[in-house]
Amino acid sequence: MRARNVVRVILGFVALVVVAGIGFFAYVWFSGGTGEPSREAEAAAVEPASADSVAYDVIRDESQARFVIDEVLRGQPNTVVGTTNQIAGSVAIQTQPGAVEIGEFVINVRSIRTDDEVRDRTIRSMILESNRDEFEFSSFRPTSVAGVPDTIAVGDTLDLAVTGDLTVRDVTTETTFDMTIRVDSADRISGLATTTVTWAELDITIPYVGGDSIVASVAESLDLELEFAARRRE
Repeated sequence: MRARNVVRVILGFVALVVVAGIGFFAYVWFSGGTGEPSREAEAAAVEPASADSVAYDVIRDESQARFVIDEVLRGQPNTVVGTTNQIAGSVAIQTQPGAVEIGEFVINVRSIRTDDEVRDRTIRSMILESNRDEFEFSSFRPTSVAGVPDTIAVGDTLDLAVTGDLTVRDVTTETTFDMTIRVDSADRISGLATTTVTWAELDITIPYVGGDSIVASVAESLDLELEFAARRRE
């Protein structure tokens, strides 16, 4: 009799665990949503200070925003890459003398995709909370640009340090991006901006890591990358 009671307790516990697991999965799945953006990203366009400057607007279909982070998944090292092309932004360049103005960049983080749908829904529901309309977009508002050369010509590659305010959810932190801009032609530029931030800086806690979770650990920092092409504003 006692053995039967023990078996019943064990089976009951297992059943509770299974039900809880199913419930958690259902919550993440449905609360995370499909990731479809409610609207296109819109950013405050740069307005050149000089009439001699040329403004370039980001070409969404030729641009990509990424985050890269390392984790230990099912006991194995794993690198997670999340991407989206839902980007808006602009840059202004003056050639003589050299001047670069960087406008606001806005990214629809709800539309970010990795290689796993459950992870994506977890990001939207419990990490970036981008399933909430007020957190659908993240932004970077530059306040200074360093490294601009005295003159700029077609074919030049500019190595810049762009400092500004990075906003994710309702947290804003000062961040510096290393930005490379290539002047491909008078009508087109391309670039890559990178930085590293910590979850702590963004006031984000990664849930359900360690213990019995399939994710044993997640790196404390993540790389942010913005690869873009932009065409001359008409």
